[in-house]
Amino acid sequence: MFGYIRPVQSELLVREHELYRAVYCGLCRYGGKHISHFTRFLLNYDFVALALLRMSVVQEEAKISLKRCPYHFKKRRTLCADGSYELTSAAFAFLLYYKALDDINDSKGIKKFFKRLALPFFSHIKNRVKGYEVLESVIEKQINKLAELEKTDTPDEQFSLDRVADCFAVIVESIASYGLKDKEKVIASQCGYHIGRYIYIIDALDDIKKDSESGNYNPLLIKYGDISGVIDNIEEIKTTITDSLNAFSSVYGLNVIGEERDKSYDNIIFNICELGGRAALNKVLGSLNLGGTND
Repeated sequence: MFGYIRPVQSELLVREHELYRAVYCGLCRYGGKHISHFTRFLLNYDFVALALLRMSVVQEEAKISLKRCPYHFKKRRTLCADGSYELTSAAFAFLLYYKALDDINDSKGIKKFFKRLALPFFSHIKNRVKGYEVLESVIEKQINKLAELEKTDTPDEQFSLDRVADCFAVIVESIASYGLKDKEKVIASQCGYHIGRYIYIIDALDDIKKDSESGNYNPLLIKYGDISGVIDNIEEIKTTITDSLNAFSSVYGLNVIGEERDKSYDNIIFNICELGGRAALNKVLGSLNLGGTND
């Protein structure tokens, strides 16, 4: 699932890179222990970014210790932040399940049959999560809303990309801001919203060739008609994607104010947004032979 939100590691300081790795290992370890061992294989960078954002906004006390990894001979530096990891792992489990359910509804024939066979596995993972019924309800509602829009949308120049992107953006907004209040809620929700909007649109761009061939729903193909239409309007698409990155940076900038707060995560998060987000966009554009962006 996705995986576009990651840092440009060559631009991180050594201590920042080690901290990022420690967060990844910590989230992987927590999910494997409390949700399912198989989440270790399914975890992606987007959820690491969400955990980092949450840890930074709420200033969760976190400690690094050496923990044994089942996939490495040596112990690895692991950051323990169970509060942020619990929320992120719960959201991950819910999204795995409802994405699998949505894939079944979108599939036909033998593919639908095999996807149905895998559903109990994802259901088991989801049912391991306790105490996040409100968050699950939001995710289910937004996934269903998106599915309905996908059924009714037809090619139209007046088609609103934001209307469909909003469905997924609200999901990530709800995850990032879950249980927060006041300034923390505002910052986390807006950052989460723009992460979600960015992921939805760049994923649609990444899939245009595959979706064009298969006939699967793709909001960019709905809006611009076909691949040639997408290519003709690529600058507009690049702009709307980078607008979300810029909005994220602007909102997160409100979080860095204050001398007493722990700023350990700030450079990593800005790297993920300012450099990593654009690097992912360039990679997608390159794979489509559409050139990169220097914005």
